[in-house]
Parts: sequence; C-alpha cells; structure tokens
Amino acid sequence: MGVEKEDKVAFMLMNCHQLFEVMFACGKIGAVYVPINSRFVAPEIQHVLDDSEATVLVVDSRFMHEVVPYIEQYKTTQHFITVGSNDQVQFLEYETWISSFLKEEPVPSSPLSELDTLSIMYTGGTTGYPKGAVRSHRSLYLVALLFSIEFNIGRLGKGLVAGPLYGAAALSISLPNFFVGNPVHILEKFHPIEVLKAIEQEKTTTTFLAPPMLDAIFSLPENILHQYNVSALKSIISVGAPLHTSTKKKVLTYFETVELNEFYGATELGGVANLFPEMQKEKDRSVGVPMLGMEIELLNEEGEQVEVGEAGEFFVKGITLCDEYYRRPEANKESFKGEWLSLGDVGVQDEDGCYYIVDRKQDMILSGALNVYPAEIEGVIHEHPKVKDVAVIGIPDEKWGEVPLAAVVLRDGENATKEEILQFCQGRLAKYKTPHHIDFVDELPRNLQGKLLKYQIRKNYINE
Repeated sequence: MGVEKEDKVAFMLMNCHQLFEVMFACGKIGAVYVPINSRFVAPEIQHVLDDSEATVLVVDSRFMHEVVPYIEQYKTTQHFITVGSNDQVQFLEYETWISSFLKEEPVPSSPLSELDTLSIMYTGGTTGYPKGAVRSHRSLYLVALLFSIEFNIGRLGKGLVAGPLYGAAALSISLPNFFVGNPVHILEKFHPIEVLKAIEQEKTTTTFLAPPMLDAIFSLPENILHQYNVSALKSIISVGAPLHTSTKKKVLTYFETVELNEFYGATELGGVANLFPEMQKEKDRSVGVPMLGMEIELLNEEGEQVEVGEAGEFFVKGITLCDEYYRRPEANKESFKGEWLSLGDVGVQDEDGCYYIVDRKQDMILSGALNVYPAEIEGVIHEHPKVKDVAVIGIPDEKWGEVPLAAVVLRDGENATKEEILQFCQGRLAKYKTPHHIDFVDELPRNLQGKLLKYQIRKNYINE
C-alpha cells in the first residue's frame, strides 16, 4: 500500500487478533499505529485521524456508518481496510487482502532505532478531545518487560483480554504474555459471564479488569457466580479508577487463587506505581509505591515538594515516559517540566512511602476557601449498600463559591431518599465535604476503562 517508516496507520476495531497484527506490522516496518476508541462517533474519529495525520484506517465493518459519510472531509486518510465484510462499501477486506501477499518478514525502508515512534496513543479524553501521546519502540518494549516483572507474568501462562485493546491498560497487560511466549484469549468485548466462562474453559491466568468491570461481575446473582471454576486465574491487574474497599474484599474472597495488583498508570507512560499483592491488606485505596524505573514527586503550587500527608500534584518521570503530545506545543509546555510530566492528579504520600490518589486536579472543589476532593466523597457514598455508582462534581454556590453535588446510581430494585444518603455521610465526612445536593440518575458516563467522564456530567448541571 506504500506505507513507509513514520507513516501513521489508524485502527478502529473491536478486540480481535487483527488489531495485534496491525500493531506488529507497523512495528516491523517503522510505521506508527494509532488506536481509535471503538465508541467514538464521526467528529471524534475525524479528530484523531486528522490530528495524527493518519494515511490508512483499518476499521471494523460495523463502524462504517460513522466513517463513510465523512470520508471526503478527512485531511490525510486515503486508504481504508475493513475487518469483516460490508455489502454497502467496496473497501479492501482485511483477510482477503492479506491472503495474496508473501509471508516473508518485511524490510523497513530505512533502519529502525529504539527511539523511533511506534505509536500515537490518544489519552482517554475525560476532559474533552484527547491528545496524542507519542510513544517510542523503547517505551512500549520496556512497558511490556517491566509489567512482566511487576505483575509476575511468566511463561506457561495464558492472558485474557477482557478490556478494550484501543486503551493503554488492556493493551499493555496483553503484551507481556506475547513477549514470554504465552497465548492470549481475546474476548471481543467485556461481559461479566463471558469473563468467568473464559477463565474456566480457557484456563486463563492473567487479566486486566477495571473496577467497574469487577463491580459488574459481583453484581451477578450468587448462583451464577458459583457456577464457574475460576481457580486457574493467578493474577488480576486493576487500573483506571479507584478500587472501592467493598469491591476489593469481594475480589480477594471470590478469586481465592489470585494475586491482586492495583496500579496507577497513564496512556503517557504505562505504569507509575503499584500496590503489590502483599500490600493489599495493609493499605486501603492506595496505589502503592513507584514501579521499576519510575519516580514520583508531589509538588505544591510553588513547585516545592510537599510534606508527608500533605496533598500535592503528581509529577512523574521514568524510562517509559512518552516523548511529547503530538503537535501540541501548548500542552507540552503546560504538562512537561523538563524530564517530569504532570498527570493532572492530586495525591498524598504516607509515612511508609505509599501513594494515594486524592483526585483529578481539575475536579477539585474549592468550597469556602477549603479544598474538597470528590473522590473522597465518592468513596464514602459508594459504601452505602444501595449505591451502585456515584460521581461528585462542584457546582456554583453564591455563599460558598462551589459546593459538592453527588449524582447517584442505585442498585437494581433499590429505592433511597436524598436524606438517607446524607444521613449516611454524617460521621464519615466533615460537614463542609458533605454533598449539598443529591441527584438520582439511571447511569453515569464512563469510558470503557472505567474512568468517569465528568465533563459530560457537568453539562447537565452547569452552563459552561
């Protein structure tokens, strides 16, 4: 097709083996792969294609309705390949197309270096249109290597892909299995029963499950949960959202043979810190200690390191850090401080050196000159037995400047009053942290990796 070194190849696919093939094909010839969120709609797809300057799009035929009407508007994308057939569109069909080519190893148009770009991975977009993190061969290779060590992913195991492979988490935790020679069982998309079935039938040993995925598993009726033998599973790696205490207890009780790792990571670098299995019972809601090759600093507004127990902004550096945000000089200037990158999170460190995420910096509520962290309030309300999900945002208030509002999703079949939720918060939260408003909603917007999309929630309450 004429794709050469440094050309961008985008893919928008459900979980499938073709996705891995495209990645490794790009790696072999020096091209750059660009994953696109499979939930994106036309304007978001166009943003990633145009922003990354992709020349090729490999797309699941089921998504063609979001692509075909806008093809003329794409700035650089000229070649389209479908995975699966589509009678309405005459594009190259992936399997038919590749079957006519030789099987010899491809030769790159010029020699490859470990510092060459392998991928532009777009951030989750929790605050709007995402930015592209430029990742080198070295960065992604080291993520696979370090994860295999940190998460104990060794030979003679089998990976299970249950989360979306366009995201850094599921992808990064799959790669170590390939690197040590293990097979990987791929679920096209997450479904709690399909996960349990795969563990029993395929004897999978390692998987990534975001906290909302674990909550979905434990929302299954007891009789269904206990139909499956999950003893083959040896490792669960959780990332993407806080793992609530009640969920953690269920994980350790139900998956008796599992080592649980809760790590703090980002699209920009892979993993930063990890709460290792042996720390699980000692530390609650912690992301643990820095991972191999990574460093963390917590800085105040003046750029000085904070004291133990004091909140500060997370800055990280290390051997897997991305090179930059693609064609975003302002974002690079704002986020990078030399070798250090701000991830936009606020955290604290305890006397044992363990780190805790307090909240996203932009989500912090300033109420009567006091900092209020929504994640703390969410953690308390989530403990209520009737609550399935919760998100807290700050809304304007004449007296206090901002006050907390909690959007609450109740468990199926449950009823609760606002007074009941507020009563539950008494004695668990300081008065200034207690929500001023409770709103019961049917669901909350989350991406497939479990992150709350608070900018979408704010639109319902604030005219920004």
